[in-house]
Amino acid sequence: MKRASNWMIYGANGYTGELIARKAVSLGLKPILAGRNAEKITRLAHELTLENRIFSLVGEHTIMERIEDCSLVLHCAGPFAETAEPMVKACLATSTHYLDITGEIPVYQLLHLKHQEAVKAGIMLLPGVGFDIVPTDCLALMLKERMPDALYLALSFLGLGGVSAGTLKSALGQLPYGSKIRRNGELVSVPHLSLSRTVHYKGRDFRMYSIPWGDVYTAYLTTGIPNIEVYTYFSESQANMMSLITPLSMLLRIEPVLKAAQWLAGMTQSGPSEETRQKERAIIWGEVQNSSGKKILARLETPEAYQLTVETALGAVQKVLRGSYQAGFQTPAKVFGSQFIMEIPGVSLFWE
Repeated sequence: MKRASNWMIYGANGYTGELIARKAVSLGLKPILAGRNAEKITRLAHELTLENRIFSLVGEHTIMERIEDCSLVLHCAGPFAETAEPMVKACLATSTHYLDITGEIPVYQLLHLKHQEAVKAGIMLLPGVGFDIVPTDCLALMLKERMPDALYLALSFLGLGGVSAGTLKSALGQLPYGSKIRRNGELVSVPHLSLSRTVHYKGRDFRMYSIPWGDVYTAYLTTGIPNIEVYTYFSESQANMMSLITPLSMLLRIEPVLKAAQWLAGMTQSGPSEETRQKERAIIWGEVQNSSGKKILARLETPEAYQLTVETALGAVQKVLRGSYQAGFQTPAKVFGSQFIMEIPGVSLFWE
């Protein structure tokens, strides 16, 4: 029988899932920890005095049995392009709210197609409750609220203190398909490094390059702005390396090659240290422009990306557990409002 207070973190053995589990316990929450790595899940659950369930995302009925008594699943096991669909299908079948921390455009597209199924099931599908895409989604809506006739939106960010294995695996899956922008309401592919802009901050210029960030898809749904680009900072050496490896990235379209690269990422990437997460800050810029050329700019300063993900993911979970949700596919700012990000400790907003 489903219990309103029952909820699950799937992928709690991963870098971000474990951070979220530990923070949840410190807040007095009691998630069920789940994943396919029995040793890691069992050890963490024992340490945190939590229930655990061991299962893979193979076999829809098995997944349904493991989540049917939960009101909500926070899915943290990437790459989400591979793992989201089986979990979402089980959530739809068991009327279980689905939240995740993805930033992958194909996942947003997939879940958006299931909007009517989610409405019928009375559940919310809310991907992207982490750094991807809560701060950028909220900032986009703040700007739209200031300029209702905006036709162009640019989002830029820097300050990623490092990446986890799961993040890198997801990035590898997207790499051979180029960057993405929104033009006149349509998704358009552009070559990596083909679009750039410069952001001035604290006496320094940062060269930003367009990336296929989730907001290219979701900010259009949140704001209705038809032209959207998202940028992040690459150092000169990183940009040079990207230009060298981009031609080779086509090999990642071959599944055995991609799997091998993702396995290597899992073996070598560990995510930022505790010191980095506590010390670093992320900076996010937003700019909107209307047909007359008028611009409005704003800047968010937030905790480090993974630290922010822990806070925003749990903030979203708590809201849904309290009954704050809308059935169907949603975006964070659309369902919780543009000020959701301002509820997070350590976040500051500046209008420029």
